[in-house]
Amino acid sequence: MFSKARLKSTLKAYLFLAPFLVVFIGLIVYPIGLGVKLSLYGQRGARMWYVGLENYQRVFQDSMFWSSFKIPLFLLLVQVPVMLFLATLIALGYETRKNGGPIYRFLYYLPYTIPGIVSGIVWSYIFSDSMSPLSPILGWFGAENVKFLTRGNVPAILLVIILWQFTGYTAFLVYSSLIAIPKEYSEAAQLDGAGFWQVAFRIKLPLLVGPLITLFIFNAIGAMQVFNEPWMLGNLVVLPLNYTPAMYIYNSAFSQGRFTYASAMGIILAVITCGISWYILRSAGRQILGRRH
Repeated sequence: MFSKARLKSTLKAYLFLAPFLVVFIGLIVYPIGLGVKLSLYGQRGARMWYVGLENYQRVFQDSMFWSSFKIPLFLLLVQVPVMLFLATLIALGYETRKNGGPIYRFLYYLPYTIPGIVSGIVWSYIFSDSMSPLSPILGWFGAENVKFLTRGNVPAILLVIILWQFTGYTAFLVYSSLIAIPKEYSEAAQLDGAGFWQVAFRIKLPLLVGPLITLFIFNAIGAMQVFNEPWMLGNLVVLPLNYTPAMYIYNSAFSQGRFTYASAMGIILAVITCGISWYILRSAGRQILGRRH
């Protein structure tokens, strides 16, 4: 009797999981498996043949692929820490604001709801040489014919675009973790004479280490796979085909028809991204355990 009831409950659980499993297998597992399979084949037009790990050997010897990591590493080392810092300050501001809090949260969150392609078009217009609304403003100060969108300025422009689009969303997630902290901690510290910044840095931030690490990893993954923003800017300024790994993979597949080689690069990019995430998680975990002991 017990085994039948247990079997029945197990079947119910799998029935509830079935929609998720179908979507997960169809959209995640199958594409990854297909990508791994394609990476093991050579290609010439529509003809394909098995080559084993030859594509991976070519990727490791491809200097264009490895040089494409300059921009993702710049975003990882500069954009992600700056965004988390700004998001934390904004989240602390959410918590202290008594009037108009929902309105401010909505305004900060709004850029995240705009599709990346649309925001790329808008920012391309803002930084364009001929149509930029910034040109008349700078003209008032004597700065005329300023060229915003040059290849050398693209990393800084990418930094501005990504910070604008994702800082508010990240702040919303940090705020969700902040309001989960028991108020008794802050109230007890305030009774002992602690000020706002003392409570923020000595009580709240240590309790936010876990969520901040998670957000750092998610944004690090986004930095390694950045595509939409540089792709749209590439319509106004000439960028190399390998400006980012994702752009190089896309161009190799759809401009040059090297789908199997692009699959191998995609698998290696995924492995590198997972490795960076694992390293961040492991390093942060060691620091947390060290502080506790």
